[in-house]
Amino acid sequence: MAVMWVVFILGILAKIPVAFVLLILSITYILSEAMPMTVVAQRLASSVSGYTLIAVPLCILAGEIMNTGGITKRLFGLAMAIGGHIRGGLAHVNVLASMIFAGISGSSSADAAGLGRIEIQAMMDEGYDREFSAAITGISSVIGPIIPPSIHLVLYSGITDVSVAKLFAGGLIPGVIVGLSLMAFIYFRAVTGKEHCPVRPRESASGIWKAFKDSLFPMLAPVLILSGILLGIVTATEAAALAVVCCTILAIAYREIRLSDVPRILQNTLVSTGVVMLILAAGQLFAWVITVERLPELFVEFVYSITRNRVAIILLLDAIMLLTGCFLPATSGLLILTPIMVHIAKDLNIDLVHLGVWAIFGLTIGVVTPPVGASLYIVSDIAKVPMERLIKRSLPYYIPLIVALLLVSFIPALSTFLPNLLAK
Repeated sequence: MAVMWVVFILGILAKIPVAFVLLILSITYILSEAMPMTVVAQRLASSVSGYTLIAVPLCILAGEIMNTGGITKRLFGLAMAIGGHIRGGLAHVNVLASMIFAGISGSSSADAAGLGRIEIQAMMDEGYDREFSAAITGISSVIGPIIPPSIHLVLYSGITDVSVAKLFAGGLIPGVIVGLSLMAFIYFRAVTGKEHCPVRPRESASGIWKAFKDSLFPMLAPVLILSGILLGIVTATEAAALAVVCCTILAIAYREIRLSDVPRILQNTLVSTGVVMLILAAGQLFAWVITVERLPELFVEFVYSITRNRVAIILLLDAIMLLTGCFLPATSGLLILTPIMVHIAKDLNIDLVHLGVWAIFGLTIGVVTPPVGASLYIVSDIAKVPMERLIKRSLPYYIPLIVALLLVSFIPALSTFLPNLLAK
């Protein structure tokens, strides 16, 4: 098993796609233990056949339609009208738009790619530094997988059998806290002169009203989706389908989507879905391998050999999540770490809804940390900013993310209050 972990690390460092690394390692282990190869087929097939996973391509499709159909642009316009005049205005707008966008797409990559082009250009047009604009766009994309509906929460539900509705309810408050933490830090740096943030004139009442009317139906979409899930009217999968229907109707109504756009939208959705499902299947197979090897139990014993202090264990888990997120996509990290962390969570009486929201947030910070940092690569390409300069510019904004992570880690009620309220 030690050899496998060495090969795993070398594979990641060699930039071999993580799904293929996990598949090779798992198959090698199965062959070395003289297990039948049918195990591979069975595990791969069962890992992607769950009903809840239908929500994954539907959420991705909704995000693609939003970006193409002018919905993203209208959401950003509303955010700009509301918060554009505050010190550091368009940076706040950037974060606020990500929070709204997350309520429909649930993907950090979709956020960075969809909103990125609009946000970065708008900030630069207002006199914001190119590197700062790119950094904030990347950092704010972390919110996507936390605020429901979220692809990552759906995946966690598939691994642990925890209710998707409870997980969606649990992610709402932490997602808002992450957004507010970023906005507070941006404001602090703006008023102290650490960031050059031009002051935008306050939007007139008529301008706000116009932006509100233009984005009214896009704003209603996440409200209807979340309300339907939380009230038990629709399942998470049905809600994802509802999101696609709402976004399609709006895109047609705005007349910004053409028939010629459909093949590209479907192609992007298929490619993204294929990547997610391949990672999920490979990750589930690898998770089975480490379970057979009793790695979760061994890890628990290792942690307890270091300390039995609850605070120290939580801090250790935070560190493991952050470190894992630096090298693995959040989906892969979630699949590998969840079986391990569940053992510790049950032993420490940590609610699995709280664990899910906490783990997804901790791992998702990895989308803006090197060397993997998917959102960093996306905004680097959009803004034409070299990666090393983008990382340097993003460094201060890791502070509010880590502060928010500690709040979510140590205050379970932030994740469990709404699920418990709905259960009554």
